[in-house]
Amino acid sequence: MAPDSSNVLLTTFPEHRSRNVGDCLITDSTLSLIRSRVPQFDPVILFREESLDSLNDEVVRNIIAPGFSVSNGTYPNLFRLYADLQRMPAFFPIGCSLQHPSAGASVASDYSYDRHTLNFLRWIASEFGPLPCRDHLIVDILSRHGISAVYSGDMALYDEKKIGLPFQPPAAMNSVVFTIPHHERFVRQAAGVLNAIVACASQARRYVAFHSLPNSHSRRVAELALALGFEELHLYGSACNLDIYDDIDLHIGYRLHGHIAFLRRRKASVLLVEDFRSYGFSQTWGTSVGCFNAFGCGSISEDEALPAEIIRFVNQQFDEEFDDYRRVFDSIDSTHAAFVKPYFDDLASRLC
Repeated sequence: MAPDSSNVLLTTFPEHRSRNVGDCLITDSTLSLIRSRVPQFDPVILFREESLDSLNDEVVRNIIAPGFSVSNGTYPNLFRLYADLQRMPAFFPIGCSLQHPSAGASVASDYSYDRHTLNFLRWIASEFGPLPCRDHLIVDILSRHGISAVYSGDMALYDEKKIGLPFQPPAAMNSVVFTIPHHERFVRQAAGVLNAIVACASQARRYVAFHSLPNSHSRRVAELALALGFEELHLYGSACNLDIYDDIDLHIGYRLHGHIAFLRRRKASVLLVEDFRSYGFSQTWGTSVGCFNAFGCGSISEDEALPAEIIRFVNQQFDEEFDDYRRVFDSIDSTHAAFVKPYFDDLASRLC
């Protein structure tokens, strides 16, 4: 059966490029949130860079954009949309993101929009309501520029089969997965983290995971891990590939959606913050637990200090039965109840 052409979902998943599984998880999570309410929902799915100009205005009623970017140049560079925005039907951006290669408080406080992007985002918010954002820093940036915004969290956090379930902390680290950084400048630091994992979990089954297609620097990190007895996992592509995390006790790594994939499963995780996407997550009160500043390092001494700090944290969490993480899951549940559930209930009523 052909998809329902009255509904369009714009995906950030680059199937023809890196095949980043995190983007696929965002799309799949959003589809699950809708289909739990509208089981027959079967939209036309288009990559964000595809023009919508060829769509039939008399047919298309709704456009849903999980992970919609509110970065400078988002329209038309990241999301092509329509050449004439007046053609836009009902538009539902959700879990809005902001990309920047650096991190830190100054990136957020100094961020400014060019006139074109500012006018575009203000128009979107005025036409379709406050922009739901995946972290509080993005809400703050938009609000500072006079753009109405609200915190929604990342849609990948929400598995409604898990929402409200009690957190069961791991009793031991029998298995652990390390996710490879996006950026080449973290290779030396990553080597230190890998060695620290071996030192504290020598008997555990250890994995190194690719969340995107391998490139030169990710292969370098994987080779270091293999030499230390890690097993390789190629998880890019389908979000179903992440189901292997069901049977792994702990995540320690750089991939934001590796971290989120554990949290949505009601599992503990440690995130090394390497760019603004992860930084915003780490600065949001409900999701700050287990996040460590990786981007502020750079010297050999700083890179050597970080792994020890992470392992001390992990050991303390085992001693305390990961009690700090209960705040994370309480926050996920409360945001789901206060925003996500009402939002998707309303969206479902519009799709029926």
